Amino acid sequence: MTSPGAASLAVEELAAGYGQVLALDRVTITADAGTITAVLGANGAGKTTLLRAISGMVRPRGGRVLLDGTDRAGRSPEDMARAGVAHVPEGQGVIAELTVEENLRLGLMSWSGIARRRTERTAALAEAYERFSVLADRRRRLAATLSGGERQMLVIARALVARPRVLLLDEPSLGLAPKVMAQVMDMVVRLSRESGITIVLVEQNARGALAIADRGVVLNLGRVVATAAARDLAADVALRHHYLGF
Repeated sequence: MTSPGAASLAVEELAAGYGQVLALDRVTITADAGTITAVLGANGAGKTTLLRAISGMVRPRGGRVLLDGTDRAGRSPEDMARAGVAHVPEGQGVIAELTVEENLRLGLMSWSGIARRRTERTAALAEAYERFSVLADRRRRLAATLSGGERQMLVIARALVARPRVLLLDEPSLGLAPKVMAQVMDMVVRLSRESGITIVLVEQNARGALAIADRGVVLNLGRVVATAAARDLAADVALRHHYLGF
C-alpha cells in the first residue's frame, strides 16, 4: 500500500477531560515514526481520551500534540485527518446499512483539495481490497452481514483508504475470538513494518499488545506511570501485577 511517509507523534503535558472530570493530567508520550506504541491501563485510565484528544474529538485543556514537530492541539477532527491522522474508535463502527464498498468510500472524504482524479480513488480502493481480500469478496454486501472480525477489518481499511501517516487504534481486538484477535494483531504489525505507518494502539489485552509493540506506555487515573521498551514492560512483574492484570 502506498504510504506518504511516516510521521512522528509527540504529546506533551496534555490535559483533557469531560465537565469537571480530568481524564488526562499532564500526559507526555512520544511515538517515533514508523513504530507501534501500546497504551495500556485499566478501565478509566484515560486511554480512549488520549486518542480522542490527539484526533481532535476532544479539545485539550492544555499541552501540545506535535505531528512532525508542528503543534496541532485543538484542531478539528477534519483538520487532523487532512494532516494525516486516522482514528479508529472502539466498537467496530461500520455503517451497517451501507455496503462494504460504500463504507470504504467514506474514507476518501478526508482527501484534501478538489476531488482527486477518479483513477487515484480507484487505486486507493484497490489497495484496500488487496490488503483485505475478505472484503474484496464481500464488497457488494451490506456491512451488517459481516462477522465481528470482518467489521474490524473494514473500519481499519476505511481509515487506511485516507492514506494516513499516523493510525490511532482503540481496542481493535475487543470482543473478537482469540484466533481472530491474533489475525488483527498480525495485521497491525504488517501495517507498521510494510507501510511505515506510525501506530498508537490502545488495548486491554496488555500481553498481546506488548508482544507486537516497540514501546509501551502505562496510564493510571489519567497519568503516565511507566514508559519503556515493550519487552521491558512485559518483563516487569510488579508493573504487570499492579496495572496490567497479567
